[in-house]
Amino acid sequence: MLLNSFLRLAVACAALALGACALASPAPPPIALKYGQVELDADRQSGALLRVAFTGRAVTLTPPTGAAENYRLLLVKPDGSMATILGKEQRLTGSTVNRGTLTLRWEGPLKDTAGAEHKVAVRMTARAAGAGLTFGFHLENSTLGKVQEVSYPYLGGVTGFGATDGKPSDATVWAPTSTPTERPLLPTAGGVGFAYPGQLNMGFTCLQSKGAGQTLYMGMHDPVARYKAFRLTESGGDLAASVQHTPFVPPGGSFDGSPVMFQVVKGNWLAASRLYRDFFQAAFGIVQPSEDWIRRQSFFVMTMFMMPEGTIGYTFKDIPRWADAAKKAGLGAVQVSGWQMGGHDNGYPLYEPDPRLGTWEELAAGIRYCHRLGLKVFFFANYQPMMVEMERYKTEWSKYREMAPGGGFTWMAGWGMGTLWARAGHPKLMTWANLAFPQFRKVIVDYFARLASIGADGVHVDKMFPSGIDYNPDSPLSPDSATWEGAITLSKEIMAACRKLNPDWCMSFECNWDRMLQFGGATWWVGNQLITRKVFPEHVETTSITQAYDILGVNNLVRDGHVVMLAPMSFGRGLDWAPVQGLAGYVRQVKLIRDQLADAVFYGRSMGQEPVKLEGGPPDGVAYNVWVDRRTGRRVCILTNSRMEPRTLTFPGFAGAASGRVRLHVPGRRARTLELPAAVTLPAERVVFVEEVGGKR
Repeated sequence: MLLNSFLRLAVACAALALGACALASPAPPPIALKYGQVELDADRQSGALLRVAFTGRAVTLTPPTGAAENYRLLLVKPDGSMATILGKEQRLTGSTVNRGTLTLRWEGPLKDTAGAEHKVAVRMTARAAGAGLTFGFHLENSTLGKVQEVSYPYLGGVTGFGATDGKPSDATVWAPTSTPTERPLLPTAGGVGFAYPGQLNMGFTCLQSKGAGQTLYMGMHDPVARYKAFRLTESGGDLAASVQHTPFVPPGGSFDGSPVMFQVVKGNWLAASRLYRDFFQAAFGIVQPSEDWIRRQSFFVMTMFMMPEGTIGYTFKDIPRWADAAKKAGLGAVQVSGWQMGGHDNGYPLYEPDPRLGTWEELAAGIRYCHRLGLKVFFFANYQPMMVEMERYKTEWSKYREMAPGGGFTWMAGWGMGTLWARAGHPKLMTWANLAFPQFRKVIVDYFARLASIGADGVHVDKMFPSGIDYNPDSPLSPDSATWEGAITLSKEIMAACRKLNPDWCMSFECNWDRMLQFGGATWWVGNQLITRKVFPEHVETTSITQAYDILGVNNLVRDGHVVMLAPMSFGRGLDWAPVQGLAGYVRQVKLIRDQLADAVFYGRSMGQEPVKLEGGPPDGVAYNVWVDRRTGRRVCILTNSRMEPRTLTFPGFAGAASGRVRLHVPGRRARTLELPAAVTLPAERVVFVEEVGGKR
């Protein structure tokens, strides 16, 4: 009895000793990936990301103790309630390191923050290549609910990026929104987020540090066209970078997220953007100006033949007179708008001639006349807008519309182009179609192909702004990709069908989504697309001149490298209208010079004012921009004078120029070669071009 008690006591003491040893033992070493110029440590029990080092740039990102994460999920349960699943609270069931790739697996079930279990399995990868690290994500949903949101990889420690010599970080968040966003990198409670497509013109964001001279590039290298958002989320006084998808993965469904790339680059956001351009070009391709006649038009005329309330400015029989005036102004292209049923911004998507304007045959005859003059002809049209008052919409097309949660409209409004009835609050009401439906895409493809069959050279697709998420329950694609991938598919179908009929068929878009650059290089007034052009110089933005005497507007658009759409009397007249004759003559003079210098000033890259330093700055009313030929390096400075009297300045030359001469081009005058420094006089309300002679030293 005594012996048994002694044995029990000994066993208990041994157990306590083992427990004490266990408490004192260090945590298991992290799972480590070391490859190329990247190192990554992940927690062996949860898979949380403990450290990422970009050794080639001497940058290490480490979240505060306890703040490391990896992914988050939001699950909509069958009863409509929500469950949040935090990856850092899950048990890692497996991991492998194979050369440059770390794979982390959570086979499930996963527990939500309330402790309930859900049959969800996750796999996250981290692939190191060169100086970059790219995360991937795969999910299997075996629950009865939908996985609404998926966010990863929660790369923490970013608030320390740019900290040098014990000084706090000076880094800023830079994002390619239409007006570029730059804000301090601060761990605010709300964090920061940018949607793509939508807010971001391109699918990347950066952290810039001027002090360190480095930029952390964060790119969504997604082969799928779908809505997602880059986010910086506050956690433990730190910020963690992630990408949030909204895929609504159904029961029994799976999900593969966007590859998310991180890399530290010497320089600013523009240096880092080369990573995005390389991805984009390899994944989708970029239409070159040589392949796109619309992109090659530095000026064109656009006229609405009929307004939405029925006011007619031109019929198809008027096309010869209208085209003659465009040719006289030296233009190479004309655009016909308000040609279809109901006129401009009316009758969509019935893209067939309104009988009040003429027949298909009369329209074809007008196109042939333009071609004999050497003019390309394209037409104003749309993808998504549908007239809700139209009988065919009510009986057929309404089932293809975008839907908000609960079945409501994502958008319903109209435009009216300044007509009195529209300004009184009664525009033609329209809503958006979901282009994932092949039945609706066929409607558009057939109409555009009919245009191509009568000789049309292309279309401008206006209002190409799909809703981010579409909740139509019958949609063939997931809510986050239906409208976006639908637009890509439709564009491919149109190009294929129309180029069979007209191999020169091209398209432009009113859109700030860079994916359209795989179909056409010209976009319309959707914000500051000059930022997009710095990454994709193949691209150009179009802006209109709608007043008869707007010479200053022409000058400014030429200086900034835009396509100039001539649309007199607010789109209601062509260049045959008497009040616009002076402007048309000036356009001809400017276009002659612009065409001569096009490789720099129209197809080249903007350098801003850096290569030309005017002593004391430009005179009052003078602005300028320097362009460079991307192939030869030749530079051209475009100067504009907005004052009603001449301005004279001393032009010092281009930084690093090999020659002491420049060539001066003034509209309506012969070009002259000047010795530097040169006195350059800008006539009142005019533009001049100063061309580099001899290149750089």
